[in-house]
Amino acid sequence: DVPQEAKSLTLSFIGMESQVINIGTLTQIDVTMAESAIGLDEVVVIGYGTVKKSDLNGSITSVTAKSYKDQPVLNIPDALQGKTSGVSITNTSGAPGGNVKIRVRGPNSINGGNNPLYVVDGVALSSVSLGDININDVESMEILKDASATAIYGSRGANGVMLITTKRGKAGVPRIEYNGFISWNKLMYKYDLLNPVEYATLVNHTAGTTPPIFDNPESFAGKGTDWQDMLFQTALTNNHQLSVSGGTEKTKYYISGNYVDQSGIIVNSGQTKYSVRSAIDSKINDKLSFGLNLLVTRTAAHNNGDQGYKGSPVQAAITFAPTTPVYDDPALGIYHRNDIGGNTAINPYMTAKERISDGWSNSFLVDGKVKYKITDWLTFDSNLSLNMNLSQYANFTNTWRNPTNPGSGKSFSESMTLQNSNILTFHKLFAKVHDLTITGIAEEISSKNNSFSASGSDLTYTNLGYYNIGLNKNKSIGSDYSNWALLSYVSRASYTYNNKYLLTVTYRADGSSKFQKTNNKWGYFPSAAVAWRLSEESFIKNLNLFSNLKLRGSFGITGNQGIAPYASQGLMNSLIYSFGSTTGAMGYFLGNPDNPDLKWETTKQSDAGIDISLFNNRLNVTVDIYNKNTSNLLLYAPIPKYAGGGSALQNIGSVNNKGIDLLLDATIIKKDDFTWTATLNYSSFKNKVTSLGGVDMIYGDIYGSGFMKQPVNVIKVGEPLGSFYLMQWQGIWQNDADAAVYGCKAGDNKYLDVSGDHKYGYEDRVISGSSLPKFQWGLNNYLQYKNFELNIFIQGVYGNKILNTTYAEAAQPSSDVRYITLAEAANYWTPQNTGSLWPDPASKTNKNFGESTRYLMDGSYVRIKNTSLSYTIPNRIFKYAKLKFTISAQNWITITKYKGFDPEASSTGSSDINNGIDLGAWPSPKTLTFGLNASF
Repeated sequence: DVPQEAKSLTLSFIGMESQVINIGTLTQIDVTMAESAIGLDEVVVIGYGTVKKSDLNGSITSVTAKSYKDQPVLNIPDALQGKTSGVSITNTSGAPGGNVKIRVRGPNSINGGNNPLYVVDGVALSSVSLGDININDVESMEILKDASATAIYGSRGANGVMLITTKRGKAGVPRIEYNGFISWNKLMYKYDLLNPVEYATLVNHTAGTTPPIFDNPESFAGKGTDWQDMLFQTALTNNHQLSVSGGTEKTKYYISGNYVDQSGIIVNSGQTKYSVRSAIDSKINDKLSFGLNLLVTRTAAHNNGDQGYKGSPVQAAITFAPTTPVYDDPALGIYHRNDIGGNTAINPYMTAKERISDGWSNSFLVDGKVKYKITDWLTFDSNLSLNMNLSQYANFTNTWRNPTNPGSGKSFSESMTLQNSNILTFHKLFAKVHDLTITGIAEEISSKNNSFSASGSDLTYTNLGYYNIGLNKNKSIGSDYSNWALLSYVSRASYTYNNKYLLTVTYRADGSSKFQKTNNKWGYFPSAAVAWRLSEESFIKNLNLFSNLKLRGSFGITGNQGIAPYASQGLMNSLIYSFGSTTGAMGYFLGNPDNPDLKWETTKQSDAGIDISLFNNRLNVTVDIYNKNTSNLLLYAPIPKYAGGGSALQNIGSVNNKGIDLLLDATIIKKDDFTWTATLNYSSFKNKVTSLGGVDMIYGDIYGSGFMKQPVNVIKVGEPLGSFYLMQWQGIWQNDADAAVYGCKAGDNKYLDVSGDHKYGYEDRVISGSSLPKFQWGLNNYLQYKNFELNIFIQGVYGNKILNTTYAEAAQPSSDVRYITLAEAANYWTPQNTGSLWPDPASKTNKNFGESTRYLMDGSYVRIKNTSLSYTIPNRIFKYAKLKFTISAQNWITITKYKGFDPEASSTGSSDINNGIDLGAWPSPKTLTFGLNASF
């Protein structure tokens, strides 16, 4: 059909390089399209729609499956970590399916929660968790960071939004694809501890008793127990994914199944997950089409909920006496329960082997979409979705773990969220220069949660474990129900003039049942963004330098309604009281009062950015500078006793985040048989509490009660969240005269006397740094030579502090651990060894404070997160399928000053108040992986 006078053909497709073919005398033309430097993310997903990347005027980062295709990732956070600017992802627990902390441009809230909103194919997750989404089914992920991008989600957009787009079928013959890997996981680092002879010798010195505790320490030579080797194992992970896709231009399908069996590096732990997903898209006619998505996930977890605590197996493996045997009678499996040191923890191997803590989760996500093209310029979309989770948890404490009081318990919960979104979109081009898109949205969300629990102690018959809770002599039951709803109206207008000047205005109104008894049931969230594509201006084009040059600016307001459904109401509290008799009766008293003026937390964010592309898109740079102010923080403020006491939820306080996001993408070398591309991202931010409603400081929780008697984290005006509040350790006293003023002697710990009372006490604590990093970065290198591919991914975090309480418990005598086990601390101060920074453990005058900077460590690290080498078998060798083999290593090299197992691990989970504490936290493993990809 090409006219005879035509001299050339221009072929173009989104995400592909345009090609010009000279026709000449050709009668048949064969063309192979090549991906452009920008890649398939030229069209990116935004809230309730899509837009060309060139037309973006908000701060949005896109991550495609290509960026992690050679990494053996099991979940979405692992795929994202270190690959996008402005997003902090921390694996706080190395357990299978362990906790992951995600923050977009820093934490905003204290009580309202700081997790971003997760949206999968237009469905906002509520009952289904991010871990239920199969990473193998993900096509791309967009992270909305600035208010112009997130304001369209209104009351839930303050912490950023992650849009996840899953894979769909494509027209053509059926395509079958298998992805699988097997990996071996082991501990990254071991503590350097005393051997049994050294330990027994030091115990005798510390105790100073006659006769000594150990008659002959040398008798332990070649004996004893390495508790780290006993507790940690080389664990195996199997991951297998099979998918089939295809269809016609009318109907397309994608069906997949995934199986993951993951053992933990701690003995007797693991997780198994099964998931099935289907996606069907059908075009009825030129105007009407529909789609149906279905996801079912089943997860079974065993002993993987341990975040770390005092006496946990991880902590006890460091502090338990190496002279203590595992068993009193190995043949009969009779454990040796306690050690000679009076450790409050018990045999860590026994604790891990004998604990039974099981959880099951069944998640369902059903999403139906109908699209009707009313005219060429007006489209109506209606989405109806259900995401639901049915879960069960059971635990059993046998007589090994508690000889005098075994027990068991079970709990069940049901969570269900319905969402209906109706979207009307107007899009038209006027006079070839005025491009206008107007979107109107009406949305309803309803979420219900129902749970029941039963537990007991003094179990009379233990053989049935947790299968007959009624055998417990002492029982307790509980139940819970909640129901909340959100009604929303949204409008957005996007205008582009002559492909140069861009404007987007968004307005959302949310009505929440969480504020139904207040005067502020509705919240209103506007935003605006502008952009100028300078590269379309003639004076820039004449420079022949920029492929793209765009300036962006935005401002908007988002909210946070992350409180319990009935927190705004005045509720009654219950209490069982005997009223002078032997029989208890249920009574009620006034609880926390309501607050009719309660309203949303509000985040106002401004953003300025620039996008630069050079050398025909071979080098792309994106820079954003932002400033976020979150006010009206939802905090519980104490009520004076004369007014009834208790506390009331109020809007008091504010937090500020400001920072810089940088993303650099470069095609360094591009030849016929060799390509090298690299992506560098950098993020830095400063977090500061600017107000607490008249209060200067709020204390966090106490972790490791007994060893630590005071909170080590505080919220203080002028300081960042996660600030440490500690005594200032200043080394070791070197002479008796100076030390005597504080009741000490030479060789004892020396602290800063802040109060000036010549005593060491908790009144001497001061702000001592923060658990928040100053900046973080990631560098992803991809090299391809013929059929070989090499990926090297490096991640770095700088400037955060960690209080290593695991290390502290092994280094100083305490009521929890009487004798030290840390090899470093055994080199203690003596008159002949004055250069040591460790006190004599036998000193009766020494004062040890776990709440001190002695154990506050630099948590910065640089880690080679992934190194992988892949080879694709050429078609001439194997014609029946495309086979790709990969060998990779994860977390094998970590450069850090931190002296714990893992600088990422944390015992405080996702908290931003209590943060940066390592108290027996479960470390992430280093991994060796073999993978296979086959497509037919």
